[in-house]
Order: sequence, then C-alpha cells, then structure tokens
Amino acid sequence: MEFESIEVSTRDQYKGAQEPVFFVWRGEERHVEQIVDRWYEGRIDSTRMPMLYFRVKTRSDEVFFIRYHEFFRAWSIRV
Repeated sequence: MEFESIEVSTRDQYKGAQEPVFFVWRGEERHVEQIVDRWYEGRIDSTRMPMLYFRVKTRSDEVFFIRYHEFFRAWSIRV
C-alpha cells in the first residue's frame, strides 16, 4: 500500500484529531459526507505505531481510504 500526505480538517472535541470533515488532496478540497468505516491499529501491540483509519465518502460520491498517524500527527491518503 502506498500513501500520500494530505491536509485534513477534523471535528475535534475533547482530544486531538478525530473525524475528518474535509481534506485537500492534490490541490482540490473534498468535503466528507459520510464516514463509511473506521478502525484502529497498534494500540494494543506496543511494537506497532498507533494509526486511525477511515474509509470516507465525499459529497461528490467518491470513496477514499485515509489514515492518521498518531505518533507523527500526520494524515495520508491511499493512492
């Protein structure tokens, strides 16, 4: 799997980055209409970095797979 860095605006509440609201990829802003799925990785296994994964559907009916790397506080998109 290959990922590319993106800018993401999130719905933050009582803790850091949570649900993505919109993101900018290759100069185009895409608004998240629905979070189709989400899952976590690396929180129980100390040998893996903690990541948040989201499968999102945009207003234009595109589906994207994005992730948040908690250690580096960085968002990326699967290309």
